[in-house]
Amino acid sequence: MAGVFTAIYTRRFEFLKGDVTMTLSAPQDPGFEMHDLIESFEFAERQPKDNFDQRKQVALEKVGEKLFQTPEAMLQQLVEVATESCGADGAGVSLEEPDGNGVLHFRWVAVAGSFKRYLGGTTPRNFSPCGVCLDRWRAQSYTVSKPYYDFLGVAAEPILDGMLIPWESRSTRGTIWAVSHRSERAFDQNDYRMLKALADLVTIAIRRQQ
Repeated sequence: MAGVFTAIYTRRFEFLKGDVTMTLSAPQDPGFEMHDLIESFEFAERQPKDNFDQRKQVALEKVGEKLFQTPEAMLQQLVEVATESCGADGAGVSLEEPDGNGVLHFRWVAVAGSFKRYLGGTTPRNFSPCGVCLDRWRAQSYTVSKPYYDFLGVAAEPILDGMLIPWESRSTRGTIWAVSHRSERAFDQNDYRMLKALADLVTIAIRRQQ
């Protein structure tokens, strides 16, 4: 990941207001770092938060309130509950889809917390934490720093600790993520279990509607 990764994108950049066509060249420093969350000894050794079973029950009940609504409403409820239940600064769902030229990217279809202003925005499929997560199809612990934001052309707080989970519902797939801007050890195994349980519940509900 730290090596030279060169790619050129010409497309409408939807994080910015208005119609802006940009040519983006991936930097030598990608600005994000990924680790297998399940196999990470550092992640496994983190002190778990208390009252997991109680917090999980409350979170599932809150998500359950939207299970018979539209997929969009369910996903939005998922990220809002995940932000609260995991003590995150933000959470979101990024779906893989083609742009107008058939090039795959990720669209942020549900966002809560610190990145909420980027709802509907996109990131490149082949140069992003979400892309790495899907390629590995494993939960990831990750960080994001200024070089990646510079590449995207946005200003945002660094992600000091984040969780990414690959997600799929029939022909639709993407990632579900939660981030912290305040701590390098914000999340633990219980937070991962929480995020995965919420994601699994919503996935089942969406599949029943498809």
